[in-house]
Amino acid sequence: MTSDEFIKTYWSQYISLEKEFLATLHYLTLDVKNENAYSQAYAKLMLEIGSEVDVVFKEYCKLIDSSFKSSYKTIGKYKECMTNCNPAFIQQEVSVKNEYLTVQPWIEWNMPDALDAPYWWTAYNKVKHSRTSVVKINGIEQEGFKFANQKYVLLALAGLYQIMVYIYHNLASDEQRRIVTPLPGSRMFELIGGIWDSINFYGDCAFYINEKGHLMQETSSIYY
Repeated sequence: MTSDEFIKTYWSQYISLEKEFLATLHYLTLDVKNENAYSQAYAKLMLEIGSEVDVVFKEYCKLIDSSFKSSYKTIGKYKECMTNCNPAFIQQEVSVKNEYLTVQPWIEWNMPDALDAPYWWTAYNKVKHSRTSVVKINGIEQEGFKFANQKYVLLALAGLYQIMVYIYHNLASDEQRRIVTPLPGSRMFELIGGIWDSINFYGDCAFYINEKGHLMQETSSIYY
């Protein structure tokens, strides 16, 4: 898979999901006071994002571990791959633009009790399989559909974004491309810390100086 193929096949789907989540913020502001608010719109997004995470995480694992098998389907296998091949992934911080907020979508993999899945992934599965049953996540007990809330959808989307950028960065670096974060850029997120602090996260187009000193532009072909 080339970086251009990734943009067309996977990143465009992410952009669509992000746009859908951003639309909900016109009606419910992103705020800690609203994090437990749940809705049918969030349930729909949770199911779509969770499914996409499952698809792209498998692609990322195959990209960095030649022994990873396409038949692996559990979140525990993705955890095992990250622990062995890229432990920094688990600690990664995602900055929520303009909100003075950072999240770590996969940090539960690093907790002392060694959870197999982040809380938001458990919420996704409960919304998918136990919607009307009373279930318990992180000490909270309620019907499964009520875990389709703003907090968990935000974390799920940030988790998907993180995988996407890691994949694209690998592909673009292998191709020796100057633009190593996908275009169009996210309206919501940036990765911070480590190598990401030295990398530009662009919008819909990128300007850079080439090896001859000329100002160059790379424009996205996919827009909101």
